[in-house]
Amino acid sequence: MIKIIIVDDEKMIREGLVKTMPWEQMGIEVVGSSDNGRTALELAIDKKPHIILTDIRMPKMDGIEFLKRIKEELPKTKVLILSGYDDFSYAQQAIKYGAIDYILKPINVEELQKIMEGLKDTFKEENDMDLYWTKMHRVMEQEIQQYIMCIRIGNREDAFSILSRICCKEMLSNVAVETYKKLYIEIMDTTLNVLKEDGIYLKEERRNRYLDLINFTTLGELQEWIKKFTNNLMEIVEKNKIDNYGGVINNAIQFIEDHFNEDLSIQQIAEAVHLSSNYFSHIFKKARDESFTDYLNKFRVKRAKVLLTKHTYKVYEIADMVGYSDYKYFSSVFKKITGVSPTEYSELEK
Repeated sequence: MIKIIIVDDEKMIREGLVKTMPWEQMGIEVVGSSDNGRTALELAIDKKPHIILTDIRMPKMDGIEFLKRIKEELPKTKVLILSGYDDFSYAQQAIKYGAIDYILKPINVEELQKIMEGLKDTFKEENDMDLYWTKMHRVMEQEIQQYIMCIRIGNREDAFSILSRICCKEMLSNVAVETYKKLYIEIMDTTLNVLKEDGIYLKEERRNRYLDLINFTTLGELQEWIKKFTNNLMEIVEKNKIDNYGGVINNAIQFIEDHFNEDLSIQQIAEAVHLSSNYFSHIFKKARDESFTDYLNKFRVKRAKVLLTKHTYKVYEIADMVGYSDYKYFSSVFKKITGVSPTEYSELEK
C-alpha cells in the first residue's frame, strides 16, 4: 500500500486531512502526521513514505528547507505542497526544488483525490520501470564489469566494443529513455567509485557528466554521451595511472633486481606490489614503454655480461647464476639483445 505523511501546523487542517479523506479507499495509508518541519523530517526518514503532503510555511523548518532535506534523504518520495494564496509565489518556488505540485487552501477534496490517483499511476509506472531496469541490469552486469575493467587497464578498443553491444541491446528494447538514463548513471557511478579505490578522484567529472545526462531526451543522445564519457575517462585514467603508480613500478623494479637470479614470474612480482598480474603487466608497460619480460631479460643479460668479462665461469654456469635454467634459451635471449652469443661476447672481451 502507498504510504503518506501529512504535515501542517494548523491542527484542524492536519487532523481533517488525516480523518476525512478516503485514504483507504484510494489504497493509501496515513503513516504519520506532524505540526513542524523538523519532526516531519525525522518521521519521514523513519517511515519512508511514498508521498508527503506538507504546508509551505511551518515552524522550526520551512517548506523549502524541508523539501531540500527530503530530496537528499528520500529522493523517490513525492512531495505535494499545501499553500495559501499569500504563499502562491513561494509554492511555485518549491516546484523548482522538486515538489511535484501544489494545492491552494482551502483544500478541494476532489482535486486532491485526482492528484492522488495520478500519483498512484506514476508509482506503478516507476515500479514497472524499476523492475525492467533490475532485469536489464542483471543481464548487462557482466558486460558492465568488463567495461569497468577495460577502463581501469586502459583498453580503449574493448571498452568501446562492450558499449556497442550494450547499445545494440538497448535499440532492440522498447523502453523509456529514463530507464536508460538510470543504467548510464549506474555505469558512471560504479566506474568512478572503482577508480576512486584506485586513487583517482573525479568528483567534478561526476557532477559535470551528471548535469549533462539529466537533460537528454533521446536514446541517441545517451549513447553519444556514454561514448564521450568513456573517451574522456580513458585519457584521464591513462595520465593518472602512470603518475600514481610511479612508486609501485619502482618497487617492482627493486624486487626484480633483488631476485633476478631466481625463477621469477610476473605473478610473484605483482603479488609483491599488491596488484593483479594482468593489471601490473599493463601499468608496467605503460610506465616503462617495455614489457616486464623484456625488462627482466635485459637486466639479466646486463649482469651476465659482467660475469662473462671475468672469464671465471662457464657460460652454462652464468646462465644459471642470472636466473636461466635453460642454457639454450639464455643464449637465444642474449644474442637477441646483444647481437652476439654469450661465447662470442666472452671472446670479444678478452
